[in-house]
Amino acid sequence: MRFIGLLILIFSFTSLHKTHAQIDASKGGFKIKAIDSTAEAPKDAQLKLSPIKGLTSKNVRPTINFTPLSEVFKKKSGISMTKKSNLVQPTWTIKQKFGEDQKDLSKFSKDYNLGELTTKSKIIVIKCRDHEYVDGDRIRLMLNNITIHPNIILKGEFFVIDVDLVEGYNTINFVALNEGTSSPNTAQLKIFDEDGKLLASNKWLIRTGYKASLSIYKE
Repeated sequence: MRFIGLLILIFSFTSLHKTHAQIDASKGGFKIKAIDSTAEAPKDAQLKLSPIKGLTSKNVRPTINFTPLSEVFKKKSGISMTKKSNLVQPTWTIKQKFGEDQKDLSKFSKDYNLGELTTKSKIIVIKCRDHEYVDGDRIRLMLNNITIHPNIILKGEFFVIDVDLVEGYNTINFVALNEGTSSPNTAQLKIFDEDGKLLASNKWLIRTGYKASLSIYKE
């Protein structure tokens, strides 16, 4: 038993000595080997940035090195929102005058002569539109008492139609079928030859059942 106890005592003393040695060694600190400072990164190494999806669905790549615009290149505004404007304010009011919607319509209760013209053109191009209130005015187009178009609705843009002329005199009538929602029936008329040359330009204001007439002599 004494022998066994002696062995235990020797073993305990040896372990205590090693532990003390380790603690003493720790007082000196740890040393980590430094990385070689002369090492260089590969030249083909690149920083990859993921594209950012913007509101306009365009791919925008963010930049790392951003250089702000210097003061020299910044555009300076000469307008100040705090100062009073020196712009001259208009002192007039523009009012467009219309022939429609008048109280006295008796002067429009008659046929209207648009004039006479002479041409060598085989055809004419008629353009007509409502140049005042676009209120649903309608007309019938007639050539030498023959109906060419029974119901033309006059709008803001020109209605265009080609008409073949006969030798000698040609009478074109624009018969008012109604007066729209604002009396009387109103229209702007332009006549062109086959080469696009303007031959005549006129306007009419007539009541329902009356006509605006144009005489054309073809040479």
